[in-house]
Amino acid sequence: MVKSTIWPHKRNPYDIYSLVLQEPRLPITQLARKLKVNPKTAEIWWNNALKKQIIMLPRLRRKSFLNFREYIYFLRVKDPQELYEQCIKDKNLTYFSVHTGFCNFEIISRKPIDPDGEIVLSGPRSDYHVTIPPDNTFQEAGERIVRKLTMIDHYEPTESILLFREEKYEPWDYKDEKLYEEFCNDLRKPLTHVMRKTSTYSDKIMNWYRTRNQFGHTITMFFPQGLHSYMPVTYALETEFDSVLIYLFSELPTPCVFYRIDFTLMMSIYLPFFPSPEARILPYKILSILHLLELFPSPFDFFLSVNF
Repeated sequence: MVKSTIWPHKRNPYDIYSLVLQEPRLPITQLARKLKVNPKTAEIWWNNALKKQIIMLPRLRRKSFLNFREYIYFLRVKDPQELYEQCIKDKNLTYFSVHTGFCNFEIISRKPIDPDGEIVLSGPRSDYHVTIPPDNTFQEAGERIVRKLTMIDHYEPTESILLFREEKYEPWDYKDEKLYEEFCNDLRKPLTHVMRKTSTYSDKIMNWYRTRNQFGHTITMFFPQGLHSYMPVTYALETEFDSVLIYLFSELPTPCVFYRIDFTLMMSIYLPFFPSPEARILPYKILSILHLLELFPSPFDFFLSVNF
C-alpha cells in the first residue's frame, strides 16, 4: 500500500480507484455502499481524489479504426510557444504539448498535416494500452521488476496488442460522434447534460456507453501522490518486444501509456520528482538489463522526451 502524503482520509484512495475502474459511472450511492460509509462521506472522498488529481476522471480514447485514425507528430520547432498559440485555433488537432528532449513539440491530428519545423517522428498511431498500476511504491516496483527480470527466460513474448486496424468501425453516425465528443474526457458526465447537448434519448446513450469498449479504450488513471508529483516522460523505442516492456513496466505505481507509430514503440511513463532519484533512473536500468540479456537494442538506442 502506498501512503499518500496528500490524502487526509482513513480509507486508501486506491480502494476508490478500484471500484471506479470496474464501473466508470458508478453512482456515489453505490460507491458509498461498497465502501460501507454514508453517501456524504463517499462524495467528499471522491471529490478530494479528483481535486488532488489522485484519481483522474475516466475518459475514452478511440481505437485505431480507419474512420478514427489519428496522426502523431514529434517536432523540433524554433518557437514552441508560437506554435502552441497557433494550435489552439486548429479544430482538427486533438492534442498538442511542449516537450524537451528529442523533440520540443507534439501534435496529434485527425488527419495528415504539414506542420512547421523539423519532423523527428510521425505517423498514424496504433491502439493504446494503458497499464493499471498496482498499489505499491516505486521501491517495491523496482524489486518486483528485478524478480521478473531474473526469470525473463521463462517469459513467452506474446503478439503485440498495439494494433493498427485496417477496417472502419461501423455503424458510426453523427450522433455517435457527438456522444464521443461529450464523453471522451469525462465518462461520468450526467446523463441529462449529455441528452441535452446531443439531443439524444437515454436508451441510445446508454447502449453507446455499454458498447464503448468495442470501439474505444476506457482509461482511468491513478497517481498516489497526485498528478503534480510526477514528471511525464516519453520514450521512443525501436523494438518488437512490446509485450515484454508492458509485462515489466506494469509494476510501476503510476500508469504507463503504450502505442506504436509505425515500427516505433512509444512508452509514456510518470516518474516522481521526489523523494528518490532512483525511481527516475529505473527505466534506464530496465532497458540496460534487457540489452545485456540480448532482448533489446543498446540502452542508448532510444529517444527520450519530457512533456510539459
